[in-house]
Amino acid sequence: MASRKTVTPDNLAALGAERLAAILVELAEGDAEVKRRLRLELAAQSGGDTIAAEIGKRITTLRSARSFIDWQKRRDFVKDLDLQRAMIVDRVAQSRADLALDLMWRFMDLAEPVLNRVDDSNGSVGDVFRSACADLGAIALKAKPDPVSLADRVFAAVIANGYGVFDRLVRIMLPALGDAGAARLKDRLTRALADRSRKAAERDYQSLVLRSALQALADGQGDVDAYIALVPSEERRMPHAGTEIGRRLLAAGRAAEALAVLEQARPRRSAARAAPDDDLFATGFPADNDWEETYIEAREATGKKVEAQRLRWAAFEQRLSAGQLRAYLKRLPDFEDVEAEERAMQHALGFRSFSAALDFFTSWPDQARAAELVLARSKEMNGNLYHLLEPAARLMEGKHPLAATLLRRAMIEDTLDGAKSTRYKHAARHLLECRSLAAGIPDFAPFEAHEAFVARLRSRHGRKTGFWSQVSEGTGDRG
Repeated sequence: MASRKTVTPDNLAALGAERLAAILVELAEGDAEVKRRLRLELAAQSGGDTIAAEIGKRITTLRSARSFIDWQKRRDFVKDLDLQRAMIVDRVAQSRADLALDLMWRFMDLAEPVLNRVDDSNGSVGDVFRSACADLGAIALKAKPDPVSLADRVFAAVIANGYGVFDRLVRIMLPALGDAGAARLKDRLTRALADRSRKAAERDYQSLVLRSALQALADGQGDVDAYIALVPSEERRMPHAGTEIGRRLLAAGRAAEALAVLEQARPRRSAARAAPDDDLFATGFPADNDWEETYIEAREATGKKVEAQRLRWAAFEQRLSAGQLRAYLKRLPDFEDVEAEERAMQHALGFRSFSAALDFFTSWPDQARAAELVLARSKEMNGNLYHLLEPAARLMEGKHPLAATLLRRAMIEDTLDGAKSTRYKHAARHLLECRSLAAGIPDFAPFEAHEAFVARLRSRHGRKTGFWSQVSEGTGDRG
């Protein structure tokens, strides 16, 4: 049972309405966000029209604002923005869907002016608008607006989608559009695309936007042929476009056609093979791998199951494709999969690229073998690959602290050897993490003990005061 001091709905209710009201008024005096929320909740008590008017005022204020919002103010701004969105959905739409639909369109119109004045480097502001776009579909379905007018509104949003917040709008609005609205939207998009094609010698960005919207419409209506017709013939030979067509043909039960399309779009893997393993983890390009997955599914769907299994195993052997290995094992008879998995793990341990092998064991996941790999091949680690080494270290630190320590040491040394001052803070954190893990490592042999490692760092990098000051801040001493 929770303590009476724990902030829970039951404990707060026990304070009584009058006491809670007094506390909220006091909080609202010093917090604009709390005050704004309370005003909206009070407006909601008077009905959908009243709260809609309050939200409308706030939208107008947000649209007319001009001050820049930096990363320090972004969090509070996002909370305010999302509050308006949530209130439209949870309060207005429940009783006045028509008002809610108009408000949500007005809210979406904020995207461009807001994103023009906000530091949205982490994408949190854009996420609010993307959530609002998803809400539009449910509200429109409930409001039942005129389908032709709705189609015109969707068309206008699609062609003004500068920040990508309307990327999924066509699919989202399709249920509310109905047959009449969908036909109207298709007609407007088709005419606009034809008009741009006549004016532009080459396909421009706006043409791509229009074509993408028409493809989304085709997908929503399950019209594979309409989707394919919108892909220029020369693009159908490219791996990405061929894969997208192949997937749709497979889903429609047209495996033979899918296979033919995929054959024409076969990628060239020479670029991936020539690239350094540390850059690509020996996995090739994502578009090529997506093509391969779809191609193998098409081979299987056309009755070539043995060939499909051979290709899956080959993909694992060549690039340690975890997805293809899982698919391969899933199709094996009972008990045979256990033996095959063990054979696969041994292959991964000896794989030519240490980075690819570590990435495989981290994503599989297999802590024990990841640790075995690190201890056996520590000299092959590339400390610059922090986006790989850090999650691997977190995975292993509980049961395999020595392996996690070696990964962090690699990142520390890469940072200091390269004098990468922007990463000193992270390197200092890694060193502190190594120190905390040291107590759980009974024997460092054949590797340096923590104290010896720190001593060597001081000998080689003692003048990098920026790093050592970061260490001191975390420990109160000098490492």
